[in-house]
Amino acid sequence: MAAQQIWRQMNLVNFFTLLLIGIFIHAQNTNLRWNDHFSYSSIHHIWEIHDQIICSADNGLFSYSPSSGEIQKISKVNDLNDVGISAFHYNPELDILMVGYESGEMDMLGPDENHNLLEIPLHQAYTGSKRVNHLSSAGSTAIISGEFGLASFSLENFEFLETTYFSVAGVYFGVKETAILNNVIYAASDRGIYTHELNEFIANFVSWNQETAIPNSEFQQIVSFQGNIFASTGDNVYRYDGNNWTMFGNFPNLRDITTNGNTLSFTTPQNVITYNESFAVIDNVGFEHPIRTGLKIGTTTYGGSLEFGLLNGQNSIMPDGPFDNKSWKVTAFKQNLWIAPGGMVNYNNVQQNKNGFYHFDGTIWNHVKSETLFDAKDILDVEVNPNNIKEVFASPWFEYTSWPADPSKRIGIIRVEDNIGQENIINTNNTPNGFWRVGGSTFDESGNLWVGQSFVGEEGLTVMNKRNPNGGWQSINLNAMTSDAGARKPVVYQDHAFMALPRSGGVKVTNMTNSYSITANSNSGNLPSNNVLSVAIDKDGFLWIGTELGLRILYNPLETITQDFFQAEPIIIEQNGIPEALFTDVQINDIEVDESNQKWIATSTSGVYCVSEDGTETKYHFTTANSPLPSNSVNDIEADPSTGIVYFATEKGVVSFQSDAIEGGESFGDVYAYPNPVRPGFTGNVVIRGLPNDADVRIVDVVGNLLYRTKASGGSAVWDTKNSKGKLVASGVYLVLMTNRDASESKQTKIAIIR
Repeated sequence: MAAQQIWRQMNLVNFFTLLLIGIFIHAQNTNLRWNDHFSYSSIHHIWEIHDQIICSADNGLFSYSPSSGEIQKISKVNDLNDVGISAFHYNPELDILMVGYESGEMDMLGPDENHNLLEIPLHQAYTGSKRVNHLSSAGSTAIISGEFGLASFSLENFEFLETTYFSVAGVYFGVKETAILNNVIYAASDRGIYTHELNEFIANFVSWNQETAIPNSEFQQIVSFQGNIFASTGDNVYRYDGNNWTMFGNFPNLRDITTNGNTLSFTTPQNVITYNESFAVIDNVGFEHPIRTGLKIGTTTYGGSLEFGLLNGQNSIMPDGPFDNKSWKVTAFKQNLWIAPGGMVNYNNVQQNKNGFYHFDGTIWNHVKSETLFDAKDILDVEVNPNNIKEVFASPWFEYTSWPADPSKRIGIIRVEDNIGQENIINTNNTPNGFWRVGGSTFDESGNLWVGQSFVGEEGLTVMNKRNPNGGWQSINLNAMTSDAGARKPVVYQDHAFMALPRSGGVKVTNMTNSYSITANSNSGNLPSNNVLSVAIDKDGFLWIGTELGLRILYNPLETITQDFFQAEPIIIEQNGIPEALFTDVQINDIEVDESNQKWIATSTSGVYCVSEDGTETKYHFTTANSPLPSNSVNDIEADPSTGIVYFATEKGVVSFQSDAIEGGESFGDVYAYPNPVRPGFTGNVVIRGLPNDADVRIVDVVGNLLYRTKASGGSAVWDTKNSKGKLVASGVYLVLMTNRDASESKQTKIAIIR
């Protein structure tokens, strides 16, 4: 069956099934464990492809079927290889979707195979942006526009043909878009329109012709329509009919020019004006929300909005997700998820982000707007009441509702119930004119809420606050210098709060009566830096400290900090036979301890590490290159103990990974092993889940010979499919015998192995 016939007969599900045939398998083969929690609200491109509407958003694509209302999304979790989509194009002759990214990478998604192009090959003399500005095609040739000029690419052989550098007197200038008409390339550049015949000899820029009948100013958009070229510079649109350029019209604040069949559309901030093939206006459709692009499909005009997805009249169409992709911290509890978008630079300066926060309630995403939070801005943290999941406390970093500062509109921590702000809590122990920059809060096991804050009072103090279940407050000055502010979310252990101060403050520890310091001083911690960004207490009571220059551990911290001399220890691993400290000179943004006492470590440049209980073994190392992580700069990690899902908040959005560590009880749950069966070529561990804490697990063969024995940790146990002598077991069926801690319950299951 011809490719076009296949497309015409595909429904929505088949469309994405076809695209996913060539799913990219990441190096660690863990894609099936990943999920994205991206926003699809900001639309960049709209295409109609065989009765489906395909939209590009910041971090992915989605399709919408007007006939069925079905929506499907595609992102880095499945078929794409990057985030930050900057260009999107469809070639109907070859059934290929082309996606370009801000990084310079491209994906070519086809019916037979998908291709990822890591970067356009550019010579070393060009050091500017590699962003893909635009993609167009004619036949089997694609044209890629960028700040360097443009490149041609074969969609049949999937190889670059030629690169044309747009340069005058050694100065490069960019091409924003191209259109192809009658085998001629029309390039809308920063210095006017340039043309060249579409052949394999386009590399010499001197052979390109500049159109002189129109301004040589920057042209932003260009399309071919009904044998004509339409191009815009500023708000003015020019038309080329094959012989002459003429002024077509002025469109105030023009955003985009698009074509679809026999219609031509011009998008302004809240309108789409559409012309027919005779260049007469057929409608002018307005939208309630600002739009970036628009397209007429059949009798309906759609708008691609900046914040509300694909618009059809009053209808907002997009995959369910958070309001946007800004993510500073993520909170997970009982299959609910909260994302705090943040608003802080250098752990000090506010950003006045008024987006509130985002809450997934297990069914749908909710946008908790700033207006419902007493106009609080720069939400850095959302802490859920473990005894009442409907009650959370939001921590704003911006200290006033408006600027210049109005003391009467000071903002404290916000108590929120059912996603509506109920109380703006301001500790009256602080002076009225002081800042109230809340770095985060934490509930302890007794229901007390611990709140860390900076720039308190006229002296700019760093303070720990403790709010008891009855609403009473207790505060203590942590004796940090004003310049050492930048409070982070505290960690509470045995009625002591530990708080990282990333601006040269080290770690402050307090029981609300006394305060202690852990610093880079050789007598009080010997940390590699006083810029501490994260702290965590593991299940052995050890304090893990993440600094801008690496990681340290303080054993028995409550006893140690009262001594006159103590030092935190590095984790020593062996590399090529040479002992060295783990994470030397790596900025540690966050440390999360899961139910198996493994540590998940977020870095500023190297993605995420998962290390063993003592840190000496790396279980996983996820980066943008080998996983769906959208950025190697990870702000925060949160593990949901009830599901084992680990969430990563990055500067470009949130993704999650299904780990094996879940909250274990005293009884068995739904016990199962995976993968099961183990097929030829598998080299990892088999995981047995649904186990109680410390369950005894034994693997035996069919005649009862003991092959392996271990204890459950974090609700699971692992087996490397080896026997007691360290050799891989043969094909066969093996029994898993399990008992809980006091042997009052037992279970068994089977694992099939095929070598």
